[in-house]
Amino acid sequence: MLPEIKKILYTTNLHDDTRPVLRFAVSLAKTHNAKLTLLHVVEPLSDASRFMVEAYLSASMTEQLRNDVPQHVLDKIHGRLERFCTEEMNMTLEQLDFIEAIKVIPGVPSEVIAREAEVLGADLIITGRGRHSTLRHLFLGSTAQRITLISRKPVLIVPVLEGSSWGD
Repeated sequence: MLPEIKKILYTTNLHDDTRPVLRFAVSLAKTHNAKLTLLHVVEPLSDASRFMVEAYLSASMTEQLRNDVPQHVLDKIHGRLERFCTEEMNMTLEQLDFIEAIKVIPGVPSEVIAREAEVLGADLIITGRGRHSTLRHLFLGSTAQRITLISRKPVLIVPVLEGSSWGD
């Protein structure tokens, strides 16, 4: 028996170049009559970023930002993700009935994505893969690559190509 795709988790960093990845995810969801959850993960401050911020804010405030993303920031990103979706699909959220949820969650992206896929019971994770330098990829790896290493769910990685779009 072939596996069914009924729930898809689409992850995005909200960069304009990822719009074709959203279109691809929507197309796949419609083809399989699947529900789509959109997810953006807000990364905690890195040590280098924290050092820069500490130059302007107190250490206690910086530590709070490092560990807890303020709710108003998460809400603002949630609104941006809604606009990203409605602008790209040229429809209201009510018309996009195949979208099950829009989530913005703080944490380490690959870990949050793998965990959310399990919690949602997703049958597939769709994410974009941007263009990065080979050196950066060797030392840090990409979020997409880390997801494939830790996820128990299938992962579809759609290349993000500047100036092109899927289906054109």
